[in-house]
Amino acid sequence: MRWAPPLVLVAMLITGCVTDQVRRIEQPYVPGRYQTVRISPCEDRTGSETGRNLAGEATQSLIDKVQAAGLFQVVDEAPLVLTCDIERFAEGSALKRWVLPGWGSTQAGVAVMVWEQPGDKVLATFRSHAHVDAGGLYTIGADRYILSTAFDDIVKQLRDWMAGTAGPRGSTK
Repeated sequence: MRWAPPLVLVAMLITGCVTDQVRRIEQPYVPGRYQTVRISPCEDRTGSETGRNLAGEATQSLIDKVQAAGLFQVVDEAPLVLTCDIERFAEGSALKRWVLPGWGSTQAGVAVMVWEQPGDKVLATFRSHAHVDAGGLYTIGADRYILSTAFDDIVKQLRDWMAGTAGPRGSTK
């Protein structure tokens, strides 16, 4: 048991950002059907008063992530549309996380719906909740990258949907 305190300290120091996901697939992706996507501006549904433009940050992050992944070409007019909602955001505190893991968590929850136009047909919905619950100095600034981390997870879910590995119709994971 001599190792228990140092191991707890190490675990607290290396704990980083974690994501949880939920997806609902209404229609399977049809390979080659869509080459382009339109990304609508994200909606900030948090009521957060951080003084930041979370909707703008989230929209740009989603655009950047989709383009970097090479899944689709992002254009203004496309039959496939991604809409985005920021459902949760908490800046958190690295000091609080260091003192007591779980206290001062930095969190971001986002949802992205995939729509087919015309007709407003929902093809899939992806949700990601990214959070930093523990850690010390290296987690300072987690509020600046937490949305990006949530969108990394969304892009992974999009990739799984496109590959046919996201689960059957109506499934959640």
